[in-house]
Amino acid sequence: MSAPDWKGLFEWSIKNQDTNKPSDAHQPRQVSEEDRKWFQEAMEAHTEDIYKRLRGIKGALESKADVPEDVDEKLRLLDDLTEIVESIDYARDLTHIGGLPTLLSLLESNYAPVRASAAEVVATCVQNNPPVQQFFLDGGALPKLLKLAGDADPTCRRKALLALSCLTRHSDPAMSAFRDQDGLQLLLRTATDASDPRQQRKAFQLLRELVRQCPQDIREAVKQGLFRTLVGAVRSDLADVREAALALLAVLVQHPGVVTAAKQDPELKQALEGAQQRLQALDVEDLDAEREQLALAEHILEKLTSSEKQSQEATGAAAESGAAAAPEMQQTALAAEQKPVALLGPP
Repeated sequence: MSAPDWKGLFEWSIKNQDTNKPSDAHQPRQVSEEDRKWFQEAMEAHTEDIYKRLRGIKGALESKADVPEDVDEKLRLLDDLTEIVESIDYARDLTHIGGLPTLLSLLESNYAPVRASAAEVVATCVQNNPPVQQFFLDGGALPKLLKLAGDADPTCRRKALLALSCLTRHSDPAMSAFRDQDGLQLLLRTATDASDPRQQRKAFQLLRELVRQCPQDIREAVKQGLFRTLVGAVRSDLADVREAALALLAVLVQHPGVVTAAKQDPELKQALEGAQQRLQALDVEDLDAEREQLALAEHILEKLTSSEKQSQEATGAAAESGAAAAPEMQQTALAAEQKPVALLGPP
């Protein structure tokens, strides 16, 4: 398997063309045996055998000891590997030559930069690549990444979350395994930690994917205080954190039970209104960078407001009808207000 160096071939052909020989566009050129040989040699001179290169990187990584003097070389090899496996085909080839055990061992290196770089390779391999997602899942990547998500090094934690996100996205088996191994609790803890904004943002992003694929987990997330975490994030001075929190909320409010619970949380609504006002007050140039956040905040508030109007209209209609069941309905509504989490459906 090989990849042509088109730039090198072009420069070589320009350098070696005969500019003194006239050409006739209407006459097809007869390719001689000498010309064929020339072209074949040019292709071979400017072509790299990627499959051979993958094997070479794998072997070199396995031959290096987990010692300080080999860290820089490992990082260089992992950077090269990341670039190669950006191609879906080459990511598959890495699995075919037994590269997964090599990567998993590097996730447990004694040196944080190596662990983080190995996690980035995993993320690149499995991103938008269902066969490789399944191969890595079956090969034991998930427990290693979950362990790395609790690493003492912040870069390792962030790269682990990135890899977990890529592994589980659009993969029901991987997301199911992630949930079975307390993935929701991991994300809720991580999202609460505002000391590392980039890690917090990644946690919100993965939470958004989780509730999209598994809406049955929304009730538990709210019960464990997700709204409190989101209030703090919406009020954050960091645009990336705010946007990730608003994007998660925009998914959550698609569910009527969440809207009902959110209406009964005055702090959440105040935080959203504050974010909306702050964004609307920005200059035009500054607003361009934050326009997506404003659209999200307005969408969420519209969901909450429209739900309130519908509730008021329903209450007014019931009062006008004088139905005998009205007292019972009021008691049910009162009970619902006292237990908003229960409105989110069965656990």
